[in-house]
Amino acid sequence: MRSIFRAILPCLALAAALAPRRAIAQNDTTPGVRLRMTYEAQTSPGFVVLPFGGEGAAAARQIVRRDLEYSDRFEMKDPPAGTPAADRPDMAAWRDRGADWVLAGTLTPNGEGGTLRLTLYDAVYGQVKGTGSFGLPSTGSRGFRMAVHAASDAVVRWATGQPGFAATRIAFVTAGRGSKEIYTVDSDGEGVSRVTNDGSIALSPAWAPDGRRLAYTSFKRGAPFLFERDLGTGSERVVSSREGINITPAYAPDGRTIAFGMTQGGNTEIALAGAGGTRTLTQSRRYENLSPTFSPDGGRIAFVSDRLGEPAVYVMTAGGGEPRLVSDYTYGRSGYSTSPDWSPSGDWIAFSTRVNGVSQIVMVGANGRGGRLLTDRGRNEDPSWAPDGRHLVFASPDRDGGGLFVLDTVTGKVRTLVGGRGFGLPAWSPLLARGGSGGGSGQ
Repeated sequence: MRSIFRAILPCLALAAALAPRRAIAQNDTTPGVRLRMTYEAQTSPGFVVLPFGGEGAAAARQIVRRDLEYSDRFEMKDPPAGTPAADRPDMAAWRDRGADWVLAGTLTPNGEGGTLRLTLYDAVYGQVKGTGSFGLPSTGSRGFRMAVHAASDAVVRWATGQPGFAATRIAFVTAGRGSKEIYTVDSDGEGVSRVTNDGSIALSPAWAPDGRRLAYTSFKRGAPFLFERDLGTGSERVVSSREGINITPAYAPDGRTIAFGMTQGGNTEIALAGAGGTRTLTQSRRYENLSPTFSPDGGRIAFVSDRLGEPAVYVMTAGGGEPRLVSDYTYGRSGYSTSPDWSPSGDWIAFSTRVNGVSQIVMVGANGRGGRLLTDRGRNEDPSWAPDGRHLVFASPDRDGGGLFVLDTVTGKVRTLVGGRGFGLPAWSPLLARGGSGGGSGQ
């Protein structure tokens, strides 16, 4: 049987046959539905972040302002040089300057860091939209940036009623000389941190719903075993060491069960590992099945199978059963779709697919309808959703010199997360911090 995945490790025949997160399809996601590059043309509300009051507040303000810009929900407007911090800004004056939202803040130091007090003003209606206090560790400490990111997410929620994604990290794989290691990076591209240091091959990082654990495949014991690492303590356990491969893990929403691709009877099947042991969900005997991803309610699993001759994306119930094709397939035409990831909203599945022979990112409704082409420049692979259900991170070896990129699926904006070659298999974490006291209603 022809391999269903592109090689991600050309030096290893096994990995070449089972490269986990690669995707592509045709110009259609379902028969009769043509993929188009469609993004919303919209006017974003103006947003100004005033200088924050208090010693050391400039660093916090800089992070908050960038987080709000990266949310892609606002048109950021900078105050004139010399603008003072203000507890009660002149909202009419800022409204005349095109600001719909005005954010004021004060950082009050204490012995272990400080308290950041934020107030969001609705300049259009002249009222307070939200206010809250956020405890911060000392500037420069490991947790400072993440605590500020959590405050930024609260501001996004006050203004829009929607979740933010600033207080997250992205896990990814970096290729070295004869090895691949796992790293993480904050959502704004700062704070790169190394997770593995095995001098071996690590693949397919996946976040647990609590954000405290990563599941991944490693060859450090010679064969591709599935591991789970506690990111706080660095301890790890073997999830599966079955003979063959154990690859492309995904956590169920309960955080206790991991779905993955596992060799059985000479083929790769979707298996579940949990407290009751390991059991297989697919029994195809002649096909390869990999790259599972759970729906947010845990009731369904999308995965990749080559049962039609080329890899395609299917959906089945979490208990197994007959799968349903959701990526495009036309008899007699070549197709290639892999690396699905289910949106946190439950409405969409993103995956990679070939368009004119080049892999691109697409999204399709969970029912297989409403397909949208999201990228059309360079080669783009391995999509993973942010917790806001609006942004995706993906890998590209040639876009703007290569790297990991963040895409806003509403506007089509793309920004570089980590630039350079050799980065791949990104996985976006859940929210890692929730900030502060206070509320989002007018006060």
